[in-house]
Amino acid sequence: MLLAIDRVWEKFLWCLMALASLYVGLIMVVIIYVTASRSMGWHYSTLSFTIIEYGFIYILFLGSPWLIRTRSHVYIEMLTAAVPDRTRIVLSRLIAFVGAAVCLIWAWYTLLIFLEQWDDTMAYDELRQIDIRLWVSTIAFPFGFLLMGIEFLRFVFTAEPMHTGQAGVASDRAELEETQRNLADEKAGDR
Repeated sequence: MLLAIDRVWEKFLWCLMALASLYVGLIMVVIIYVTASRSMGWHYSTLSFTIIEYGFIYILFLGSPWLIRTRSHVYIEMLTAAVPDRTRIVLSRLIAFVGAAVCLIWAWYTLLIFLEQWDDTMAYDELRQIDIRLWVSTIAFPFGFLLMGIEFLRFVFTAEPMHTGQAGVASDRAELEETQRNLADEKAGDR
């Protein structure tokens, strides 16, 4: 049952990352649109700048949970590579717990900010020429921090710690090891 839930959760996070990737593509198209319009002397929509600026926030918070899950975020294993395995596992779980705690605290406080802006009918982004409620920019914060906190907590309680104990580019190594495990599982399933 837990394995099925984990697979669904993993697909959900992957979809969020895919959505963030599509948003990056949208931003590239909008930048080309604005640049071409300026070069040709044409009028262009001021909404394009809003799409770009808000996009950075959404991309960050939609993609980050997947990066944590796949160990593709930036972290350094110099300390965890220098200690014995038992110490490394405890240290790795402590680091993941601190990451989860920080993310969950931020999720709580950014949720309060979001709710405050949601209730304030006069809270508009005053830098825009179009009326955009302030909560549109802050809704991504509690959502993203909550998902990142859950992913860090996963490394606290699962059998496999976040840190592998080898200095270097851990996400590449972890991806290689996972591919090797999947290939071994496929071979075992074929027999």
